[in-house]
Amino acid sequence: MKKQLITVCAAALIAMGVTGCEKTGTIEGDVCDAFTGKPLEMPTVWMDSTIFSTLKEKYKFKQELRKGHFKFEKVPVGTYKMLAGRSKYIKSRNTVTTTEENPDLSLTLYIYSDQIDPGLYTGGNDGPTKLSNQWVIWSTQCDESVAGYRLAFPQQDGSAKVPPKADKKKKGKKAAKKAKKVDAKLTPLPAPREMNGKLEVFYRNASSVTTPLLAKTYPAVEGAVSAHKDCKGFDGDEKGIFADVSKGTSLNVTYIAENLFKITGDLPKGKQIIQFSQDGKTLQTYYFEVK
Repeated sequence: MKKQLITVCAAALIAMGVTGCEKTGTIEGDVCDAFTGKPLEMPTVWMDSTIFSTLKEKYKFKQELRKGHFKFEKVPVGTYKMLAGRSKYIKSRNTVTTTEENPDLSLTLYIYSDQIDPGLYTGGNDGPTKLSNQWVIWSTQCDESVAGYRLAFPQQDGSAKVPPKADKKKKGKKAAKKAKKVDAKLTPLPAPREMNGKLEVFYRNASSVTTPLLAKTYPAVEGAVSAHKDCKGFDGDEKGIFADVSKGTSLNVTYIAENLFKITGDLPKGKQIIQFSQDGKTLQTYYFEVK
């Protein structure tokens, strides 16, 4: 009898992907839009390498799926990879764990439209709002200095060029007039976007992240390019806006769904450069000011 019980248990483990004859419980929850927080009708939810899936013919809670709610009963305690998706939505992957002391679990899974482009967003009842990165053409590639912005950039209509080096032979009013004319064709760095101190945004990465995404904010200070020789894209006598790397503040990064992260934290007052990085490489920077 004992041998028969062990055989039955082993068969159940193979089918359900768990590692012991343990207590069972219920795993249930809602599938919601990441940006609105509202439940999504008829999502698909499944637990990887198990028999639990809302697509199973015998799944008995299909009516509740119309409200975005899923439910799996008699789930052996253990650690599982849960996935959620829906047509024209980017799926999510989450690892969940139940124990004999807490065999039941209630959770929320988030997915989002596959029409969302990479970038920074705020959420709300009406959906995502993209925070445009209007400083991107002024940004330069930096290493130890993290980030830098040119104070001015040639207009993009093809008529403006980088100011030529000064000709020592041309002096007086004529030279000054020409210099002024060239300067007029330069577009200044846009003012930083005003934000409040409590940051809560979403960052959509352009590609899959296999290593942690990091978010950090630095005070933005004006300085000479000569002090930031690791920043490429400047002229030698220029000044720029740079990150003060000695006063960085780490921000919280929470996985929401595939390539989507929620960024939260307290921003120091003043002008800030927010950097998103991976593997030590900058993915994107934004120029904000906290009043």
